[in-house]
Amino acid sequence: MVPAHRRDSLAAMAFVLAAALGAVFVSARASSLYGLGVDGDAAWHLSAGASLARGEGLVTCLGEVFSLWPPLYPTVMAVLEWCGLDVLDALRVLHLAALAASIVLSAWLAWRVAGSHLAAVATAGSLALSSRLHEYTVQVVSETLFLPLVLGALSVALAAQREFTRGRFAWLVVLSALACLQRYLGVALVASVALLSLAWPTWGSLAQRARRAAVYAALSLAPLALWLLRNRSLEASWTGGRDETPQGCSVALSAAAATVRGWAEPATATWLGWAVVLGLCASVAALAFQRREARAALALLGTFAALYATALVALASNVVLDPIGDRLMLPALPVLVIVGWSALFALGWLPSLAGCVLVALTWFDAAPRTGERIEHWRVEGAGGFHTRLWQEHPVTIALRASSLDGPCWSNGAELVWLEKRIEVRFLRGSAKAWGRAGEAAARSGGSLAWFQDNERPAAFPEVLARHVQVEPLADVRSGLLLRLAPR
Repeated sequence: MVPAHRRDSLAAMAFVLAAALGAVFVSARASSLYGLGVDGDAAWHLSAGASLARGEGLVTCLGEVFSLWPPLYPTVMAVLEWCGLDVLDALRVLHLAALAASIVLSAWLAWRVAGSHLAAVATAGSLALSSRLHEYTVQVVSETLFLPLVLGALSVALAAQREFTRGRFAWLVVLSALACLQRYLGVALVASVALLSLAWPTWGSLAQRARRAAVYAALSLAPLALWLLRNRSLEASWTGGRDETPQGCSVALSAAAATVRGWAEPATATWLGWAVVLGLCASVAALAFQRREARAALALLGTFAALYATALVALASNVVLDPIGDRLMLPALPVLVIVGWSALFALGWLPSLAGCVLVALTWFDAAPRTGERIEHWRVEGAGGFHTRLWQEHPVTIALRASSLDGPCWSNGAELVWLEKRIEVRFLRGSAKAWGRAGEAAARSGGSLAWFQDNERPAAFPEVLARHVQVEPLADVRSGLLLRLAPR
């Protein structure tokens, strides 16, 4: 006869795997119309990967050196292309695998923190029903692969904290280095592990701990340091030369706090957001005080989330980033879900039945919102250029049926590259910009694709005609598709 605790473990494992597979099915359905969502940043990654696959280095579709982000994501795309695969289709599979891995690793971490199968089950179900996690699974964004790298590194770090082995140390270095090469803020992971490992007795004497922490940090950051030196040598900038931001620290901090509050808000009672956050903080503090065996895991997860958020706010207070919101804060989401459910079930404040009821209510609250988002993506497209707005635009349809010469000037330059894989140049909606484009086309020839909605933004074909011969490639409404030839 199977012991009760063994049956509980098997049932929890089965549920976690079912939740991961269910999430994969849902995300696959959400991206079934045009595939993964692709915005301008994604096109830069894809074009840099295509350039690397051709042996031309990491160069974007706009002819610019790829340096604004780390190189792992476009390198993965280049490997897929080298293997003869359709990059977007293969990347879609990788994203789905990353989603499943993130859910399973989060459930395992919850079990390590709480020693509770219910905490693992609650964590897996909550993440499987998270619209935020699905949103960045169905889009070409680097956070999708960053999550399992971070969660994997945190899992290995906890295993090494219990018992240090060379194998675990090596895996920790590899995952941490890859995380840094996927997102610059992977340095928060390295800093968290290096700092806390100084207090882990299993890593040896104090001198051994210091030495091992230093070696770990140096090896984890070495590939990123080489990448930064490459950027500096090519364009005198470490990370693409971002502009200074006019916003202060308070704006960035408020945005980060509002994001966390939004995660905690029930859809049916948004006024409870801050109350849930405060309750979570109190529960985690109580768990750290009462459950000694949970302290190492809580310290590691909490330190990572805190350092990540601090580094993000500091960056956003100095240089221009995307607005701090769900996407930039995403790596903190599974951590908060893990510690939240772990605290609830490890403290024993609620009977198991009451805890299960609370979990079910939480899932029922999240499911409709996520279902609506999934259905929207399924019907309208997953985002960016892979939506009906762009895919069914008359200019896009004409593009597919026409032969274009590069360079192509366009206000949708990335979309032109995605469709035609030719040299593209971004064109602004001003007579001066069109004049400069005409002067350049007078020397090289080329083409122009101009996307409009209700005749906006304005086009200036008469300015082009002063410099080049203009030939319509297709009769399209809501835009222009032209061949530009020197006179």
